[in-house]
Amino acid sequence: MAHAVVTSLMTTLEQVLQFNPTLVSENREPVDSLYGKLSFLQAFFEDMGNRINDQEVLTFLEKKIRNAVDKAEDSVDLCLRRIHVADTDNNQNAACRKLYDELQQITEVMDCIQEEVMKFKNDNQDIVDPPPTIHLPLRSSGPVLDEENTFVGIEDDFNIIRDQLIRKERWLNIVSIVGMGGIGKTTLARRIFNDSIVFSRFDVSSWVTVSQEYNAREMLLDVLTFRSPGTKAMYSNMSDDQLLEQVHRKLKCKRYLIVLDDIWCIEPFDLVRRSFPDDENGSQIMITTRLLEVADCASNGFPPYHMTFLNSEVSWNLLSDKVFGKEDCPPQLEEIGKQIAKQCQGLPLSVVVIAGLLSNINRTYDDWKKVAEDVNTDVGSISEQCLAILALSYNYLPCNLKACFLYMGIFLKNAEIPVDKLIRIWVAEGFLKTIIHKESEEVAEECLEDLVGRSLIMVSRRRASGKIRTCRIHDLLRLLCLREGKAENFFHVISKYFEVSPEEMEIQRRLCLHPDALQNWYLGMEKANLDSVHTMLYLRESHTSKFDHQCYDIVNSHFQNLRVLDIESIPFSKFPSAIPQLVHLRYVACNTGTEVPASISNLWNLQTFIVHPFGSQLSLPLEIWNMLSLRHLYPGGMYMPPPPKAQNLLGLENLETLDSISVANSSWKEIFAAIPKVKKLVVCLHPGRNVTSELFDCLIPQVNLQKLRLHLDISPYENFSIRLPTPLWDVVPIFVKSLTLVGTRLLWEDMTTLGKLPNLEVLRLKCFAFQGSNWNLNEGGFRKLKLLQINRTNLVHWEASSDSLPRLEFLILKYCCKLEEIPTEIGDVPTLKLMELHDCSQAAATSAEEILQEQQSLGNEVLVVRAYNTGG
Repeated sequence: MAHAVVTSLMTTLEQVLQFNPTLVSENREPVDSLYGKLSFLQAFFEDMGNRINDQEVLTFLEKKIRNAVDKAEDSVDLCLRRIHVADTDNNQNAACRKLYDELQQITEVMDCIQEEVMKFKNDNQDIVDPPPTIHLPLRSSGPVLDEENTFVGIEDDFNIIRDQLIRKERWLNIVSIVGMGGIGKTTLARRIFNDSIVFSRFDVSSWVTVSQEYNAREMLLDVLTFRSPGTKAMYSNMSDDQLLEQVHRKLKCKRYLIVLDDIWCIEPFDLVRRSFPDDENGSQIMITTRLLEVADCASNGFPPYHMTFLNSEVSWNLLSDKVFGKEDCPPQLEEIGKQIAKQCQGLPLSVVVIAGLLSNINRTYDDWKKVAEDVNTDVGSISEQCLAILALSYNYLPCNLKACFLYMGIFLKNAEIPVDKLIRIWVAEGFLKTIIHKESEEVAEECLEDLVGRSLIMVSRRRASGKIRTCRIHDLLRLLCLREGKAENFFHVISKYFEVSPEEMEIQRRLCLHPDALQNWYLGMEKANLDSVHTMLYLRESHTSKFDHQCYDIVNSHFQNLRVLDIESIPFSKFPSAIPQLVHLRYVACNTGTEVPASISNLWNLQTFIVHPFGSQLSLPLEIWNMLSLRHLYPGGMYMPPPPKAQNLLGLENLETLDSISVANSSWKEIFAAIPKVKKLVVCLHPGRNVTSELFDCLIPQVNLQKLRLHLDISPYENFSIRLPTPLWDVVPIFVKSLTLVGTRLLWEDMTTLGKLPNLEVLRLKCFAFQGSNWNLNEGGFRKLKLLQINRTNLVHWEASSDSLPRLEFLILKYCCKLEEIPTEIGDVPTLKLMELHDCSQAAATSAEEILQEQQSLGNEVLVVRAYNTGG
């Protein structure tokens, strides 16, 4: 975790130079020198990875570096705070001199650490710079648990993959099985490998266990001697190249099946793959991996096969099978047994481990109930065997991903996590490495996709663009995060299960407060020095309308170095007065019943500001325009004042997200001119107040705008008619990829002009965005549209041509109660994957089903139709 700490301090120095260069303008040499030392340490951890044999020494060195950099970062933060709160020029100059002195002292400490690291590198030179040979240290010996008898729940997986292996095709096929640790990849592969039909299909079959510390020579020997291990000695004197040749000869002109189990990177596959001939006789290679990236790289055309979690019924069948075998479960144990199976969260490995426990205790209700209670806590030891296997995934992570993965343990159990929020917080934390020509959010997205590819994070929902919208983490992996996070002092969860002492709080960087633990929090906070805390999250499953007066003390000025503050689930009756005093804040999410104070501009480094107003006609302060670091602003529909007319005003020049603002008619031009980099814009329109052509005239210059939402704030039942300027494609920026219209009451013929937007991929029409009974969707429009959503409309007749929506993938209809039919031509769109109907007419649902049947008769196995609560 030292890599994350080092990167965090580097990020702080970068932001000082970017947003407060005057602080070090007289002499920036100490900043540059310290940054160079930190860059050296960052590279050291990235280069070392898992290649050090003496991990104990490396762990000791890493801890020493982490502690030193933590202390240095606290010193820098304290100096910066003194500078920003100084009330006179003299005090500010004195604080700047103190910062200069501190940087010099920290650099001297880093000099000593760098010397120690250099010595360590020299002592491990053969590991740090390994020769380009094809061997590495030992591999794992094989499956940890009994896999031959663990077949319950994977019958369908077995049949699908077996059929793929034995189909009569000529080319060499590569079958990849992907899934998280413990989900049963090896069990499935072993069962297929040993199947009699599969066995009879191939002339040669070999099983190779690769593991993360692969040894290419041993892999080749396994291919050669799998059926006759006693013959290994005859190959002992051969070189690696000779072994490659021997494998090629053994397999030449034979139909073979090679299983490469537990691959962690593509290199071992590439090393042995060149020895496998392709004689166009139906040979097969099957690999298992936790990493989607490995499966994709190895693939030669067939998509990877993803293993999924067991449902409750199958989990119970597996548990019962492992505990009782062919015997029947005693009736008094069936209900509690099903409860235990359900608590295993669908992970086969967890089910098998707990079944082993149940097999060795008395078959009484009381004993099984105790197991059920232990399994249901986050602190029990039942899952240690599973965690030991799952921990391999964590231990083998690149150092830049470990902090990202551990962060998942902060969120509530079974939470569906909004990715936008997760990424904003990761960026604010500062532990993501800066990469030239890449925005921090892009780096964070890549890290998230990497963790998904490693089967450590599960995707809940994706956007039409393919990017992840929400994600979650399996309970066992969350437990692993909690365990490792505590061991690394990375974060501390305060809940009814985890009490906290003042001493523990003082060494924590991140505190996560669960709603059932307020009393524990106050007992610890009263006596604690909280200067070390960088992150404070108060999480609950949903926002509450009930205010607890104790909540006022959750955030106070004692958190002097706080960077991330998420308290948006608490409905503060007034804006927390302590927030503007916490000058290091980079991320703030909160509620308020009063105006945001002008002092919010004290937060010189604030990147994300999310505020949910529950008062009427609240406004942002004019000083919001002084916050140069601000990149994402979510004011919840607050009135936004125009920027002051100062000649030297830079405005919100770095703002990329402006979500839900209300603006006066005369202010559009000034506001949009001051946010030139905005990518996402949500505007609340008020009838008769700010719906003018000036708004759309001002949108045209926004060349970076990709997402636009226009929300006309009226009731869907209100008798109000509005015509926005047409043609819309003349006033909506051509770079927009996602457009959402809410309550705009346009006519369906205006859709023709929208169809000319050249880059539009997502179109959402909500709450009578368009009105009228007839829509004729002409040819030639919406050339790139992937998702079309229509929510609440009085549309009756919908016609389309064969060339309409040529790239549509998702059609979502909600509350289209009068729609008589979905055009059959929609079903002919070759890219269409899903038609989903919610609360629509029975006629519309019937037409969707008819389209599906017609497509299935034509061999289309991709299209899915879902209809919910039809007949409305």
